[in-house]
Amino acid sequence: MSVLLSATIASTAFAAPPPYNLSDVKQQLIEYHQSGEYTKDISHVTKQAEDYLDKRLAENAKSEHPEKLAMVLDIDETSLSNYNYLKDAQFGDIFGVMEQAQKRDDESAIAPTLNLYRFAKNHGVAVFFITGRPERLRKITEKDLNSAGYYKWNGLFMRPNGHEMNSAVPYKTATRKKIADMGYTIVVNMGDQKSDLSGGYAEQDYKLPNPYYYIP
Repeated sequence: MSVLLSATIASTAFAAPPPYNLSDVKQQLIEYHQSGEYTKDISHVTKQAEDYLDKRLAENAKSEHPEKLAMVLDIDETSLSNYNYLKDAQFGDIFGVMEQAQKRDDESAIAPTLNLYRFAKNHGVAVFFITGRPERLRKITEKDLNSAGYYKWNGLFMRPNGHEMNSAVPYKTATRKKIADMGYTIVVNMGDQKSDLSGGYAEQDYKLPNPYYYIP
């Protein structure tokens, strides 16, 4: 075998795989959502959260010193869906699309999360939303949540106007601590980003799928 042929084979054997085709990836995102697999995967996670919540409710009912149980939810791609806006923008300019979507009041509920929310409220569990949306969008966000079926939440925490974040972790962690300092035990914390869940102050964290964008 010649030196040139050996070098060619070695180069081929260790060559890095080519990047995924962007058009193919976008089509996979559409198929994942429209096939029902996305909702199915979310339902699997929310069922786990409901089971744990049910367990803690039963324990709390028997306790001589019952706790004030609470659940924390993120909003975008956890409680409300921006999918139609993301799809229309071909999954590009994510933060620009998100900003425009958040200024409108026609976002739809993510059904499995809404069902979990109703379960929690019907059983006396306090529910708090912690979102990276800025405070200036409070009124439209409240309208969004109400229109989607989220009624009578216990608190809506929003990012202060002008507060830029390299990571959502410090803000969301500090806000959960604030809820705990109010005397609540956060038994369920649910979000679509790892940064929604990092930092503690919750018994159980539940990560929903989000193949569309990433927030550190």
